[in-house]
Amino acid sequence: MNTDNFIKFTSMGLALWGVVNILMKFMPEYATQLPLPVYEFFYSITVNTEPSPTPETMPLETIEPDSDFGS
Repeated sequence: MNTDNFIKFTSMGLALWGVVNILMKFMPEYATQLPLPVYEFFYSITVNTEPSPTPETMPLETIEPDSDFGS
């Protein structure tokens, strides 16, 4: 693969990535109409602006004491 083809493929990939980001961010009503595998792939390659929960901020499961435990 020569340098000219590499530059063409790279620029095409960046252009498609930009289009996917625009689709997912500004037109989600169309993005959700895509087949699920396509949507999941597009979501995985886009810039996720929502922060993922850290272990410190995740809610803890509360365990209720069993009333019959001590009997």
